[in-house]
Amino acid sequence: MATTIDAATVKASGTLPASLKLGWGSGAFGISMLMNGISGLILLFCVGILKIEPALAGTIIFLAKIFDVFTDPIVGVWSDRHNSPRGRRRPFLLWGSLLAAASFAMIFTTPIFDNQWITAMYVFVALCIYAFGYTLYNIPYMSMPAEMTDNYHERSSIHAYRIVFISLGGLVAGAGVKLALERLGKTEPSSFALVGVVCAILILISTLVAYFSTAKARFTESGNTTEKSSIAQMVEEFNAVRGNKNFLRLIGVKFAQLMGVQTTLAAFAFFVVQYMEQSFDVFALFGLVVTAVSIAFAPILVKLSKKVGKRNAYYFAAAINIVYSLSWSLASAGEPAWAIALRGVFVGIAVTGNVVMAMSMLTDIINHDSIKTGIRREGAFTSVYSFVEKLTGAIGVLVVGSAMSLAGFNLSLDYDVPQGGNIDIALLFSVSWLPAVFGLIAIWLLSGYKLTEEEIERAEQEAKK
Repeated sequence: MATTIDAATVKASGTLPASLKLGWGSGAFGISMLMNGISGLILLFCVGILKIEPALAGTIIFLAKIFDVFTDPIVGVWSDRHNSPRGRRRPFLLWGSLLAAASFAMIFTTPIFDNQWITAMYVFVALCIYAFGYTLYNIPYMSMPAEMTDNYHERSSIHAYRIVFISLGGLVAGAGVKLALERLGKTEPSSFALVGVVCAILILISTLVAYFSTAKARFTESGNTTEKSSIAQMVEEFNAVRGNKNFLRLIGVKFAQLMGVQTTLAAFAFFVVQYMEQSFDVFALFGLVVTAVSIAFAPILVKLSKKVGKRNAYYFAAAINIVYSLSWSLASAGEPAWAIALRGVFVGIAVTGNVVMAMSMLTDIINHDSIKTGIRREGAFTSVYSFVEKLTGAIGVLVVGSAMSLAGFNLSLDYDVPQGGNIDIALLFSVSWLPAVFGLIAIWLLSGYKLTEEEIERAEQEAKK
């Protein structure tokens, strides 16, 4: 499962070609559409279109994501052990892109059966197929930067390219999809089916571009010649990952942050039409501002991290995220455009900082571990990181679905008819209060992160002795 470092292959490198960064980063457009398209719409689709009870909808989404959680270490181990002339990771990108795109279309073309339990079972199966396709692509994809470069600040740079495509994918999956649904008829199943198929095509194109564009990227080969069983090796490698204090600290930070992100994503479409009593057109302004700020702030953030350190840059972004979350408590029906745009500025800065710094730190941890141990564990580290992402997604949608059921959401009404009262409280809890609390926990956990550029350089010097 691990790979032995080949000094002739894995050598210190300088700046990567911009074409390679763009090519690899382009895959994030499809990944962002996959993640945001499902996270931002699946609960609304199940409850508002398929008419599944919120608690049941939350439960099947939760169970599908739990299934997804257990595929992460399997794919991580598989890609670590795989040998191919195309690299250990790239073959997975090809098959993952096909499966993920097809399953995305499958979800939003779900037939509506007379019995909600049958409909729920179909959605569950479709979500499990989607989950495996997403994992098959994303785990190897996110493992690639650790192989592509050993340069400390280049790791931030490559993820700054990635955030551009994440932002564009989020814009299409968020604002673009909502605008299309508003005009096609946001309460019509056929509208979701058409949008789902179009998005699946875009996802397929984006993920395949990354596959073909990284053909000449540097990669390491599996040097695993051990006779240990796959299970024994898996246990050994994940014990090593579990024993990495810096990694555990970073995972704790991401768990707290993502819990807030996932509850917000699950509830946000409901929040706009129920609490704010606005059409989906509001997503256009919000999405455009978020995307523009994210793209503009990415290079600024990289420069900031070089001056003040990655952890301090991360602090800044995390604090902005708390302000953003709390600001939704001040929202009201008929919210002025400037207030929505201002929130877009805040979340654009926060998302950029949280994504770029977290992934850059993860790559630092992977390379530091390889220097100290002589073993490559990109897949193992990345799969655990993805495990946390999937787990928070499972818990977040379950929390929102359960809260809406307890609040008494009325399925007999169209989902865009405001119900007020306890529904508003449940949505405000999901979008504002809970994310702010988790944001504070993330900052507290981040204070214990200690891996610096100096420590990595010391490890490199010791390894040369």
